[in-house]
Amino acid sequence: MDKTLLETPCVVVDLDKMEKNIKEMADLAKKHKVELWPMIKTHKSEYIVKEQLKNGARGILVAKLSEAEVLINSGVQRVILAYPLIGDSKIERLIELSKSVEVICSIDSVESAKLLNTAAILNNTIFNYVIIIDSGLKRLGVLPENTESLYKNIKNFKGIKLIGVATHGGHVYGALNEQDVITASEQEKLAILSASKLLRERTDLSIVALGSTPTVETLPDFDGVKQIRPGNYVFYDAIQVALGIVPKERCALTVLATIISIPQKGRAIIDAGSKILCLDAGAHGNTSIKGYGIVQNYSGVLVESLSEELGKLKYDSDKYSFEIGQNVEIIPNHACTVTNMVDKIYGFREEEVEVIIDVTARGLSQ
Repeated sequence: MDKTLLETPCVVVDLDKMEKNIKEMADLAKKHKVELWPMIKTHKSEYIVKEQLKNGARGILVAKLSEAEVLINSGVQRVILAYPLIGDSKIERLIELSKSVEVICSIDSVESAKLLNTAAILNNTIFNYVIIIDSGLKRLGVLPENTESLYKNIKNFKGIKLIGVATHGGHVYGALNEQDVITASEQEKLAILSASKLLRERTDLSIVALGSTPTVETLPDFDGVKQIRPGNYVFYDAIQVALGIVPKERCALTVLATIISIPQKGRAIIDAGSKILCLDAGAHGNTSIKGYGIVQNYSGVLVESLSEELGKLKYDSDKYSFEIGQNVEIIPNHACTVTNMVDKIYGFREEEVEVIIDVTARGLSQ
C-alpha cells in the first residue's frame, strides 16, 4: 500500500532511516566500549525494542513502571527505572516485575531509599539501585558533591544495594548553539565521573551511566563511563535538527497530513493539530524552534499555529502553490510526545507501507 493512501492525520516512519539510526547508535556504543540502555519512552513500542536488542542493547531504561510491565514481552531481561518509585502500590508492582526480569531502581533521597528497603525486607529480597546525579538540568538528583553524603545515610540498609550512579543531561535541550551543546555534554560527563569517583572509594560500581541523544552524539570520548542511555536517536526530530545534532534528512518519523482548506493565498489548513503534532517547542527552554515542525520538501513553510484538530501553514504564495487534498509530511518538534498520541505507526520503505507498528505502551504513565 502506498503511504499516500493512508487516512490522515497519521504518524509514519521511514524504516530505512530508523534502522540506520538504531545501528549507528549501537555502533557508537561498541566503538567506545560502553553498554547501550536506550530510553524507550521515545517510541513505547515492542517492535522497536526488539530492533534495539537485536542491535546489541543490554537492557532498557523506562520512564514509567507500566512501560516495563508491557515491554518485557519483547525479550527484555534487564530494566532500569529512571525515576524514584513512590507509593505502596507501585512498590508492590515492582516486586512482581522483579520476578520476571532484573530491575534496577533509581533514588535521590533517603525517603525513596527507605521505601525500597522496607519493601525488600518484607519480601525477603534485595533491590539494586543507582543514585541519580544532577548534572545541570536541576530536576531530579543530587549534586555530585553530595553523593557520598546520601550514600552514608543509606549504606547500612539491608534491603537495597548500590550498584552505580546515573544522570540525564537534559539541560542540553536549552542549548542555542553548538558550543552550548558541547558545554552541556562536558558538564554531564564531569558530574557523573565526579560522583562515581567519590563512591568508588567505598564500593564497586557496575553502572556509571549518562546520556541524552545530543550529549551522547557530542562527547568525543567516554573514558570512565560504562553505560549510555539516549532515546530520541531512534527517530530524531526538529529539536535535534535545531541543535545541530543531525540534518533533517536523518529524521525518520513524520506526521502525514492533508491540506483541507486554503482560505487565502499564503495560508493553508491541514487536518493535523495539537492532538497529533503536539504543542512542544522543547522541554527545557529552547527558543531556536520556529513553529510546530518542519514541512518536508517545502523550505520556509511554517507550521504557524495549531488548534486541537487543525494546523495552519504560512507560506510565500509566490514560491509555493498548494492544493486542497494534497498531502504534506511534517517532522515534529518532539518525536517522543507525538508517538504517545497514536496507537499505531505506519512503517514504510520506498513509499510503500511495510509494517504497522503498535505503540505498545501508549498512554501508560504510572
